[in-house]
Amino acid sequence: MLYLECDPIRKAVENEDDLDDVPVAGHEEDVGAGEQRDAGEQMDAGEQRDGGEQRDTDAGEQRDGSEQRDAEAGEERDAGGEERDVADSEEEKEVDSDETDAEWFINFSCMLNEVEEAEVETDGYHLKELNIPISSDDEDEDVEVYPQYSQSSGVGEQKLELGMEFGTLDEFKSALREYSILMGREFKWKKNDKQRAIAKCKKAFCDWEIYCAKNEVRNSFQIKTFKHNHNCCREVNNKQANRQWVVSKLEGKLRMQPTLKCVEALEYFKQEFGVHIEVTKMWRAMKEAKQLVEGNERKQYAKVFDYAHELLRSNPGSTVKINTVPSPEGPPQFQRLYICLAGCKKGFVAGCRPFIGLDGCFLKSAFGGNLLSTVGLDGNNHIYVIAYAVVDIENKDNWKWFLTLLHEDLGDYIQNGWNFMSDMQKGLIPALQEVMPGAPHRFCVLHLWKNFTKQWKSKELKGIVWQCAKSTTVAEFEGHMAHLKTINCQAWEYLNKWPKQAWTKAHFSTIPKVDNICNNTCEVLNSRILQYRCKPIITMLEEIRSYIMRTMAARKVKLSGKPGSLCPVQYKRLEK
Repeated sequence: MLYLECDPIRKAVENEDDLDDVPVAGHEEDVGAGEQRDAGEQMDAGEQRDGGEQRDTDAGEQRDGSEQRDAEAGEERDAGGEERDVADSEEEKEVDSDETDAEWFINFSCMLNEVEEAEVETDGYHLKELNIPISSDDEDEDVEVYPQYSQSSGVGEQKLELGMEFGTLDEFKSALREYSILMGREFKWKKNDKQRAIAKCKKAFCDWEIYCAKNEVRNSFQIKTFKHNHNCCREVNNKQANRQWVVSKLEGKLRMQPTLKCVEALEYFKQEFGVHIEVTKMWRAMKEAKQLVEGNERKQYAKVFDYAHELLRSNPGSTVKINTVPSPEGPPQFQRLYICLAGCKKGFVAGCRPFIGLDGCFLKSAFGGNLLSTVGLDGNNHIYVIAYAVVDIENKDNWKWFLTLLHEDLGDYIQNGWNFMSDMQKGLIPALQEVMPGAPHRFCVLHLWKNFTKQWKSKELKGIVWQCAKSTTVAEFEGHMAHLKTINCQAWEYLNKWPKQAWTKAHFSTIPKVDNICNNTCEVLNSRILQYRCKPIITMLEEIRSYIMRTMAARKVKLSGKPGSLCPVQYKRLEK
């Protein structure tokens, strides 16, 4: 702060026109003996105040060059009887003194303004203050409004400009990064501390520069200097688009588009921001952004018990079982989880056919595992998810544990006439025979045919397998098998060893009224949840549960307006 030594003003001046009546120190009037007024001169009984009119002309002696007195004071002196020569001399001296006082006051005000607008040198560079009006209680005073930066604005909706205010300096730096990426130019920090920041274009010959510092009056950070014209060319590879910035943009994009792929993300940044991101950087950013959106895979295993309790609380009557492996040196290790929602359980028993498809698929998360599922068919031949489980590995023990819990939820398989269909998974066939011995069990002909073609590549033999499976009568089936035996006896032996009621329509059970020869129901479910199988365990389970609820509700609405007792699919089959 700069201080100036000056003589104090005795009296506050409210109007420049009142300078005539203010005595200033150092400029007192020099009243000599010869310049005093005549003692015999008399003043009128009182000073006339007529609200700003001119002096009374009755005396006939008006001073030449005298200034009009203040309208508010309204004080005029009666100078009647004063000698002309003495009055003129006194008037000239008084005017000279008044002009000197006015000039001194104006010079003093200019010096104060120069001090306020001076450049204060700090840390080797200048702090250039804007002319910001000080807040006043006067409602009539016009207060200048500066543009405000909004973080909620979209891409390219708001531009940086001189005088723009920010809440924090970090907010300014984030906005400057966005601006630099959109403009396709890089910058470097010339000064960067807690109170101010100066950025300059990375190209030495470019004049672009921006300066932001704290405004103490408004308690904000404000752009004080902004040279917005670039002399350099636009660049596609911008280092300001670092991994943290890419992750921040991908997080919102993944919430809106969970199935976003790395290739699609690269194109999105190129079209939206005009910047090229390297594939390795994008891959790491996608992984980090997915963790922010979906959660950490390791930490979610610690919340499995909480998730199970929440399912039981929100879905009364559901079955949720968790098995763990005890660990003497730490918390127990997760082994397997079984879920059968109450709505799925009751709906299958009440309105679906007694036909159940069994299948398993791999999980693509960091810790792997398998997903076991059971899928039925409703009256309109739509898939109906009954139960599902997450296990560490697909083997006989896990299948036996899964089928045992399923049997408890659905009831006696003999009384309800459950029929099962599956591929030839590891341990599934012996586990089913132990839990539900004698239950009808079909094999998927597609997998049987794939195993058959591994040994016999003949196109004729491949066709005979499907002819045998699609035979609807025993005589037709026997005829195709006899033809196969004449062509290749070993191929006939391979098909003949499988139970006939497991893969051909001619020997299927008529109880479920389903003639499916492929396990398409489970394959459809696996394809629908493919995008969920790579997510953390709780996120995956929630996605599967949401998918089940959405499909059930959508089909209910779709079929509610259909007339008649038959479903549309069955009605069309009858019309054919």
